[in-house]
Amino acid sequence: MVKKCTSILLCFLYVEIIAHAQTSSDIQSYVAQYKQIALDQEREFGIPAPITLAQGILESGAGKSGLTQKSNNHFGIKRGTGWNGPLCYAWDDDPQKSPFRVYSSAAESYRDHSIFLKNNSRYKSLFSKSVYDYRGWANGLQRAGYATSPTYAKALIGYIDSYKLYAINGGVKLRPGKTVTITRTITRAELITRKDIQMEDTEESEEQEEFERTIRKFVVEINGVRCTILYPGETLSSIAMKYDISKRDLLLFNETTSENDFHEGDIVFLAKKKRKYEGAQDFYKAKDGESLYTVSQLFGIKLASLTKMNHKSSFSVLSEGEKLRLK
Repeated sequence: MVKKCTSILLCFLYVEIIAHAQTSSDIQSYVAQYKQIALDQEREFGIPAPITLAQGILESGAGKSGLTQKSNNHFGIKRGTGWNGPLCYAWDDDPQKSPFRVYSSAAESYRDHSIFLKNNSRYKSLFSKSVYDYRGWANGLQRAGYATSPTYAKALIGYIDSYKLYAINGGVKLRPGKTVTITRTITRAELITRKDIQMEDTEESEEQEEFERTIRKFVVEINGVRCTILYPGETLSSIAMKYDISKRDLLLFNETTSENDFHEGDIVFLAKKKRKYEGAQDFYKAKDGESLYTVSQLFGIKLASLTKMNHKSSFSVLSEGEKLRLK
């Protein structure tokens, strides 16, 4: 597999909004709709409402994933043991569709998620943390193995900082590396005056900058072919679940054999690329170090077609300014 360039330049590509695109408006609507349920879970179980909401946004595609719309399952909880309720089958890591729980309402899904965390010994240490310590909770969830993505904690923090989810339960924006330790009962007003832990709302955390940089690259169609990007905290398996496409097909559409070839911010095609570029541009001037695979992803062209048009090997590394045919 040719190494892909990590920077993706999309500003010149034709973009069209399609179904299931996760936008900032979708996220804001999701927060408005489900924040009270998240607060209810915090009061009953001690799980920070900002963390619960951020997990729901990430794992349900802000409520837009096929699984969530069919099953009210906002957290990708599988059937597991002891579940006798209805099931919905969707793609994830397995070669066949897996059974996921179907809930009668979003509130039931949120409660089941809380019970899952509360009753699982691997997450026991998290409940000694303050409900205002969203950074500690996010990093603790990742360390405990909640998700396979190496950027899962950063993604949760990015959502919380970018959409001010920390304010939902009366908390504050935390500085990186700072935790909230409560040794006695304090009021929320006292918490907010803790200047040693608080960031100004105008300051951007590293996770927030990374999250917003990735979101700005979001695309949903290139060369008439449906696609998305790998959001912070996502994996190819979570994209398979969100769009109800098998991971095997995603690898085929993107002309690679390993999920490890995808990195945060990379384009992920949801259908087969085309044999040539159908836009107005006829040629592309390569940037130093780019590969033919990178260009094939940028323009939605099959790698074999691009190599044939330009009489090159698929493993060719391009030089700065090298001119490539797109059609």
